[in-house]
Amino acid sequence: MSESLGWAKRPMLQRVHLLPPSLPVTLLYGARSWVDSSSGLRMGQLRPQGYTSVVIVEGASHHVYADQPEEFNRVVQEICDSVD
Repeated sequence: MSESLGWAKRPMLQRVHLLPPSLPVTLLYGARSWVDSSSGLRMGQLRPQGYTSVVIVEGASHHVYADQPEEFNRVVQEICDSVD
């Protein structure tokens, strides 16, 4: 799933064009995460016909669910409520 130093073996950005435009995608990042959220913004650029949202949670690191559990749950609930 990942290379020895934590890099993805098959980065999603190289395959995002394969996702159907009808599939909504929301990417959730912690503001203090080591994962660069610019890849989420790039995903939106690569899917101009599809819905792509980037949510950045303040006060959270990579483990958003642990650092900001209430905000994580609120965002996930909002996402779930928005789909059929």
